[in-house]
Amino acid sequence: MSPQVPQSSADRTDSKSKEDQANFDQVNGNGTSHEGGTAGTSNSPKPNSLWDKLPSWISTNLRSRRSWKLFLRCWIASWVCFVILLPNKSLSVLGNAAFFALMASLMVPPNIPVQLFLFLLTTIIFGLCLGWAFGCAAMRAALAARDQQVLKASLQREQQSVAGLSNPEALFQADIFEGTFLDTRSSIVFGCFLGFATFLFALIRAYAPKLTIMSVFATIAIDVFCSYGPLFPFAQYTILNSFLISTSCYIAIGIIVILLVFPETVNHAFLVGTSGLLGQIQGLIEMQEQVLTTSPNELGENSPLVGKVRGSRAAIVGVYKQLTQTSNFMGVEFSWGKWNGEDVRGLEEPLLGVISRLGAFQSFLTLVGHPVHRDDNSSKESVSDSGSSESSTPAGDSYLLRQLLMKQRAAETKNSVTIGHILPVLRESTTELRRANADGIAAVKKVIDSINLKRYARNGDADADQRVSELADAINHLQTSLATFKEKNRLQLLTPFESSISEAKGRQHKSHVPLRSLYIAFVFSANLVVLAEEVLDLMEYVQKTALKRRRNRLWAPGGLRALWKAITSRGGESEQAFGEQEVKDDETEAARDERSYKRDPDSMPPSNVFQRIANTGHMVYKWTKTAEAMFAFKYVIVTIAFWIPQVVRSSANFVYTQKSLWALIMAQTTLNIYAADQIYNYALRLLGTFVGALLGLLNWYIGSAKSNGNPYGAAASVAVFLVPVIFFRLFCPMQYLPGALLTVVTWALVMGYSWLDGHIPVLGNVGIGWSIVWRRWLLVMIGSAGSFILMMFPPKSGRKAVRLRNASNITSLSFLYSTLISAWISDKERPRTKDTNEWIPGFRDRLIDVATQIQALRVQTTVAKWEGSIRGAWPYEDYMRLLNIEMEMLSGLALIGSSLAHLESSIRVRFLQHTRIVNPNFVADVVSAFAVVSQALRTGEPLHEATRQNLVERLHYHGDVAEHALEEHADLNQDHVAHPIESISDYDYMFYASAIVAVFQVLDGLNQLRDVTAKLCGEIPLEGLAQWKMQYERAHTLV
Repeated sequence: MSPQVPQSSADRTDSKSKEDQANFDQVNGNGTSHEGGTAGTSNSPKPNSLWDKLPSWISTNLRSRRSWKLFLRCWIASWVCFVILLPNKSLSVLGNAAFFALMASLMVPPNIPVQLFLFLLTTIIFGLCLGWAFGCAAMRAALAARDQQVLKASLQREQQSVAGLSNPEALFQADIFEGTFLDTRSSIVFGCFLGFATFLFALIRAYAPKLTIMSVFATIAIDVFCSYGPLFPFAQYTILNSFLISTSCYIAIGIIVILLVFPETVNHAFLVGTSGLLGQIQGLIEMQEQVLTTSPNELGENSPLVGKVRGSRAAIVGVYKQLTQTSNFMGVEFSWGKWNGEDVRGLEEPLLGVISRLGAFQSFLTLVGHPVHRDDNSSKESVSDSGSSESSTPAGDSYLLRQLLMKQRAAETKNSVTIGHILPVLRESTTELRRANADGIAAVKKVIDSINLKRYARNGDADADQRVSELADAINHLQTSLATFKEKNRLQLLTPFESSISEAKGRQHKSHVPLRSLYIAFVFSANLVVLAEEVLDLMEYVQKTALKRRRNRLWAPGGLRALWKAITSRGGESEQAFGEQEVKDDETEAARDERSYKRDPDSMPPSNVFQRIANTGHMVYKWTKTAEAMFAFKYVIVTIAFWIPQVVRSSANFVYTQKSLWALIMAQTTLNIYAADQIYNYALRLLGTFVGALLGLLNWYIGSAKSNGNPYGAAASVAVFLVPVIFFRLFCPMQYLPGALLTVVTWALVMGYSWLDGHIPVLGNVGIGWSIVWRRWLLVMIGSAGSFILMMFPPKSGRKAVRLRNASNITSLSFLYSTLISAWISDKERPRTKDTNEWIPGFRDRLIDVATQIQALRVQTTVAKWEGSIRGAWPYEDYMRLLNIEMEMLSGLALIGSSLAHLESSIRVRFLQHTRIVNPNFVADVVSAFAVVSQALRTGEPLHEATRQNLVERLHYHGDVAEHALEEHADLNQDHVAHPIESISDYDYMFYASAIVAVFQVLDGLNQLRDVTAKLCGEIPLEGLAQWKMQYERAHTLV
């Protein structure tokens, strides 16, 4: 419902990440402090305790002091919103929508800093006012469209019928809601305004998810106005007064509790989240000690340690994402402390640098745990049977690669340089630098904690100075350790390979040296160096800012320009609350990349005014077929369908007294862009409605028994029932948020309407307790049925969207690969500075965009299972495997980019001719493979067996041909070409080797993508090809 402020472990991140983080903390012997720090083991619950039996999102928040503070604040606000309903004087002022204050307190709880709270409530008020404005315009136009003669005659008849009665005003009001004054022309005008307004609000919901709350409340406002407005024969512009008065009361209550009950600024909340994030980063760095002491045989895909590393990194990325979602609001608040909003936001850039380097640890783990490095039976069988004739096995088991692998393993075993032999050496050589990195992160964390948590402490300044002094020592230690590693410790990795390297340097043919494990060790070492540099940047920024800001002061708002970015960005809680996913059908990274090159094959670009107008009309026509446009059209249709009975004379009174407006609102809010999202949300919303109705029944009858409501009993029972209601609303996992909202809203409706029925005269009250519950349930079902029917005509398949999004992701990966190859083959030699590589900022931004798309697609893939298996089972596991492979490839591409950014350009240019992976023929093969796989997923057409080829094999094929040519012309090329092995002891060679290994990781992923795509889309066989390929390889392959 709101862009949540990061709350360390109290945040409502998905339960998977929390479970992974909890496991990670347990392995490392520490518990996560809910103040953003790292607690000692004494605070950790005992194994197999009650905490272990509860879901992590419950146990974590029950143990969090910060969560209890938020809970208490929200509990007070909601309870007060109910208490103001109890006195008759306040109830008469609030009106027949008095319960809306309680409902608003549950939909937008005050669990965020006051500036964010005001912004969110402002969007609600703006939405209500926007709907009100459309409603007033509709009423004004509808009154002008009425037949005045008929209206005058109707009013005269009504006056005559009520003349002489004891309460003519009440009878006149009853006749209004009987539909006595309905007019066809007036109703049509109202319907036109309702259709236009809901179409606009549906587009806002589809294209600006952060404004979903505003869109929903604007829709509710126009629904109310256009449902009841046609009944009145005269101007009645104050229909929404009760809604706005109740909402305004909640705003006042919310502001008071936020300012007085454990107040918190965005600045403080951001630093709390940053502190917790730094603790997680420190833990992941320290976890590398366990990785380096584990046998490669125990690092398979399903290894617990691999799961911990992946889960820890996923949790880190998730927390960082939440931090950046709220940072734009820091410039619009008053805060007291040493650092202002810009100082705190300045942490984002160095933090992103550190987090992006952590991904290479996962790549290293994947490389070490690859089957070719394990000694289990499966890996032996895959390479030992070189004479196998199985043609259906993956291309990785081709004759050439089996021979190469056997030769490589034999050489590694002979020289004792397998990955199992090298890991202990790698551990010893990097111990000091790893420890210095972890200590540096810990020192930064202490400084931030001191600045943030001791804003009002008497010794706050002295403590901060001490922490800054410790940070300076940590900087010196890390700088010394980094210099030592660059000059001396990294050379320890070369010791086991000295004989092989010396032998290779002494002969003309320098290929086939068993350096595979050395290259993998270089991946870890190079990344550790880059990580240390990024950690130093973070430490120096914190040190510089802390020395500049040594005294607390009051900081005023700095500007509002960043608000628009915060509003229009995707991925907040609002769209999750109404079942929307972050993934869009179009406007992806791949679409943006292709747009500047794509042409219309059916027509040239427009050249005159007429053609431009026609082309614009064609683009509008294409837009009407998009998922967003179809959603908006369905939104209007379902709205009009449920609105019509309210303006038909024979049904107007019935639908008013039975509150059919609930069905209309339910139909609108349950309608989603994709069928899978909608079905998933049906399950959550119906379950949430049932639970909320049950809680409401229990609450009402416990507090009021069979009476119309006892104020003391109702207040006491609500105070008790608010405990689970508020806790569930605040801390439930994000994927359950739609159900949580329906739970709390239904509970509020039951309690609010039940109290109104017995204490305020309102026409068409629906009773108390059970009378409200069964109507609410029935109307929810009717609304859901209506949106379900619209969903089917035509359905927008979430499964098809998953397939198309995977195709787009693969295309995006190909563009990233092309960017890296372009940078690699550049022949420009420049000094190594931060401004040398102009491609790096754009590459990093695109890398983050693709990572975000892949992560969002995971959620959509999971939800897509809810479409059912009418035509057959959906291969969910295969699509999840696609995403896993894409993420591994993205990690490889990030590692290539990092290595190239740190590789001296002169070294890169000298090695170009001996770098097989930039062979133009091989590059063409790789780009073609990307295109073939992406196109097959996009069109659903089968692949051809002839396109099945292992890219590693193609690399050896092109590389061997080029290598022999270079060696034959060595005398001509020696002034311009250097063999990389001649410079293996150079510092830059680490980055060169890392880039080479990362390319192999990308190739392995692309091979797997092709196999999974062939399984999904099918494969056209070429009879006899597999057998002929085997025969051809045996006859022509020389290893």
